[in-house]
Amino acid sequence: MTGRPEEIGERIQDLTVRFGAEIMRALQRYNELLQRFASGELDETAARDAYAQFLRDESARYFRSVTEVGTGYYDALLELTSIYNPPFFEQVFHQARRTQQSPSRPHGSIVELRGSLGDEAVSAFRIDNASDHSEEISFVVSEFSGPPGTAPFRPPLRLQPPRFVLAPSQSQVVTVCLPLVSGVFVPDQRYTAVLTTHKRDSFDMTIDVFVNAASPVTVRQVPSEGGSQ
Repeated sequence: MTGRPEEIGERIQDLTVRFGAEIMRALQRYNELLQRFASGELDETAARDAYAQFLRDESARYFRSVTEVGTGYYDALLELTSIYNPPFFEQVFHQARRTQQSPSRPHGSIVELRGSLGDEAVSAFRIDNASDHSEEISFVVSEFSGPPGTAPFRPPLRLQPPRFVLAPSQSQVVTVCLPLVSGVFVPDQRYTAVLTTHKRDSFDMTIDVFVNAASPVTVRQVPSEGGSQ
């Protein structure tokens, strides 16, 4: 029968005391044997026989005690296992589920922005909150780096919304807008930055920008309605 943890702990303590008492009793008997030999009550032959009997008795008693105490310990530990293991594994599996269901990172962890010089490049990503608590979300964007020889810079990038709170099981689409300003960006070049999402478990994404050359302006002559006279 499974008892309370306190009762099992008391049983283990009692087993420890009993085993210690058996050891002390054996030591006391051995000490008495030595005193009888020292006082001359036992001669060498009698002392040797008494000692042999002592070993036989105490060895049998010792192994019997070890078996009883060991079995008692084992049974008590099994009961403790039956009490604590289910909550323990339930907690472990719950934490594993929470880890698997934690707010997911956007697929690929890369935000791609493509556009021609003078346009506004737009992209979006989604943040999910599959945890059981609300998450306050905010963002920090690093400086942009470009081709070799280009100094780091901060273009007018916008995030919509820039900050929000996600309730459990909610998600939010975040839009990234970047004007590809002439004089800041150079056509046919790649630029990168790091977008850090701040929450309980912050993570980084890469902003990858590629600027196309501006679309050429095509001039086409249109005949007049009346035609030439």
